[in-house]
Amino acid sequence: MQRAFDLTSAALFLAANPKAEPFIKAVRKFQSAISVSTDLAEVKKSVEELQTMREDLGDKSHIARALLTHAVVVYCRASHTKAVERYDVGVIGAYSPEQREAHKLIVNLRDKVLAHFGPGQGWHKERVLYLEQEYGAGITAVHHRVNSDSMVFDILDNLLETAIPYVKAKEVDRANEIDAELTKAPELFKVIDLTPFNVEEFYKDVPGGVENFWGPLGFMAERTVKKTTINQEPTQEPSKM
Repeated sequence: MQRAFDLTSAALFLAANPKAEPFIKAVRKFQSAISVSTDLAEVKKSVEELQTMREDLGDKSHIARALLTHAVVVYCRASHTKAVERYDVGVIGAYSPEQREAHKLIVNLRDKVLAHFGPGQGWHKERVLYLEQEYGAGITAVHHRVNSDSMVFDILDNLLETAIPYVKAKEVDRANEIDAELTKAPELFKVIDLTPFNVEEFYKDVPGGVENFWGPLGFMAERTVKKTTINQEPTQEPSKM
């Protein structure tokens, strides 16, 4: 038998039920850990690509800047930004004092250079000029913008070496919290039965998504804790918790 249930939707269904609050919180905490882990994995891909381009940017400088912007902004979203839709996973707490200083440097780069226009800090220079030459005189401007900096790649790579395994461990801890709540309150399955996960709808625009969802490829260790309370008796009645 192949079945999947949408615990995110079940948590939303139970939002008005105070007795379900521990389950709802456990689901949100696990989902937050997965979300942050996914962001950090995307940052890792950009950093690795930047490192391969380190020696010879050639005509790819604009690509390097796009990758750097992506890496810095998404890293900050995962490790620093406070969001309504997901809980803080506490990445910074895993860092050494030196890494915390490096983290501040990356956040400052996001705030003052990449996401918002600040003083530049060596990344961009702009000047308004009055120009006089044999061809005439007029108002003009010049600019210079740095596309990438290998020091930033190395800082991010070092931070990710600590952040990624830390969040992976959080995934397991928080999945176990869901498992514990289901064990304590098996009546939750009455609601869970009402929220089946529509695999085809979710992956309708993803080639191979449905095929890869089921089977060993979909049951990946870094995304699944294989010690989950089994829903053995489906029912169609809503929870009366």
